[in-house]
Order: sequence, then structure tokens, then C-alpha cells
Amino acid sequence: MLKLIPFGFVFMILPESIPLLVMYVPGMVPGTCLKDSQVQKTREKLDKVRQKMTANVLKSAEKVDGIAPADFLSLTKFQRIAKHYAYDFDLIRIDRPHLASYCRFMGINNIGTQGMLRKRLEKYMNYINEDDKLLLKENVDELNIKELSHAVEERGMRSIDQDEENMRRGLKYWLSLTHPANPENTIPVGLLVFSRMFLLNANYKGKQ
Repeated sequence: MLKLIPFGFVFMILPESIPLLVMYVPGMVPGTCLKDSQVQKTREKLDKVRQKMTANVLKSAEKVDGIAPADFLSLTKFQRIAKHYAYDFDLIRIDRPHLASYCRFMGINNIGTQGMLRKRLEKYMNYINEDDKLLLKENVDELNIKELSHAVEERGMRSIDQDEENMRRGLKYWLSLTHPANPENTIPVGLLVFSRMFLLNANYKGKQ
């Protein structure tokens, strides 16, 4: 939906440019307008970016006491971290370089002022939140592999070289974070995105 407005504008004004967009700027084109091979190529490119960012974050985390990557795989520990660092991960308090990194990791435009990046990330995460509500109604187990891959990619998780069951478990875990039984345990958006870098290559075995 986020891509439909600019894509629709281009379609009405410069329809002859659509083939060029599909070939050279697939990120601007809605997924339904792309070939499977183009979608795969875009995901592989983004995966390389995410892997590099993840490696840097994990290396930096080794110097921080009190937080380990495994903590983000435990719902209870994750919620405990969220309560402790909620203030620091409020998007209004995150500086421009980090907001740009968050946007880049989530696959959205990371160019602009601090305010622009914050609003862009908020809009994207609001869209994801609404989609989460639909997933909770539809049941993750009923998604086909194409729908599942799209859902995990949009949420900063991997579909490249991933076991289908691991993706389903990862998506279910995401939903438990965004829509917990107790609303007071909801994870701040900034921390939710940041956690994707710790969990990019996570094994969700045992998660329901």
C-alpha cells in the first residue's frame, strides 16, 4: 500500500517509464507488479545489507553488559529489556543516523531529515501493525509460502535460505511481541526494529 501512491502517480504521468522502474528501481514498485525473479533479487540485495548491519551490531553488543542476543529470543526477557530501555528507544529520542539505519534495515527510504525519517518509520510500522491484526485473524499457519516469505521480509526477517517452519515460528513470535496478552508489555517501535538485527539469523525452534 505504501508504494501504490507514488507508483500510481508515475503510472498516470509517465506510463512509459514503468518498465524502467521494474528493471532498475524495483523497490518503488508494488510486489504484485514484479516477477518472482525480481522479487528474489531485491530480497537478496537487502539481505546483504541486513547481514552487514547485523554483524556490526553483534560485534558492538559484545562490549555491552546486561544484554545478550539470546535475550531477544525470550519473550519474558525481551519485555524486561523493553521496560528498562523504553525511554531510550522512543523514536522521538533516536538520532538521525540511527533512524536512517533502522529505515535501511527495514527496506524503506533512508534519505531525509530526522523528522522525515521518524515519520516514515512510524508510517511503515503503523502499516505493519495493521497487517499484524489481519494475520492474527487469518492464522499464520494458513499462509502459503509466498505470503509467508513476504510477511517475514516486511518485518525485518529473512526468507532467503530459510526453513518454512522457522519462518512461521519467527512470525508468530513477532506477533507475540507486537500484540502481547498484556498491552503494557508492548515493545517500543525503536527497540522492535533494533531487535531485528539481533534476530536476523535466529533459530525459532521451540517458539509457538
